[in-house]
Amino acid sequence: MTHDLSIPPEIQHYGCMVDPLCKAGLIKAALELIQSMRIVANSIWGALLSGCKLYKNLEIAQVIVNKLMVLELNNSGYYTLLVNMYAESNQWKKVAKIRSTMKVQGVEKTSPRSSWIAMDSKIHLFASSDKSHP
Repeated sequence: MTHDLSIPPEIQHYGCMVDPLCKAGLIKAALELIQSMRIVANSIWGALLSGCKLYKNLEIAQVIVNKLMVLELNNSGYYTLLVNMYAESNQWKKVAKIRSTMKVQGVEKTSPRSSWIAMDSKIHLFASSDKSHP
């Protein structure tokens, strides 16, 4: 794309590559792609974290959460996903350590669950049980 068409990749292009790589279990390849990006994108790191959960790759998941702790310090979703991964593998000391870190840093679980979509240059947020969005 870059060499043949002189089109620089944007965040959407990376997202279209990271997601299928993760779903195919190519977590390391997805990590290498993200690390080669010239753009910083939390959502791409989040997609890789979800892939790590799917394939139970705690090593890379911890690297990602450490990165996201810098980019989005107060986002409880990343911490919670990692806590759940450690709990599933019965690593209770690590669960306690992450929860303690969250408490010290003032990170609280957010609820309800939410999702967003960008349409016509606007971000639309949808939360569970929220009926206020037109």
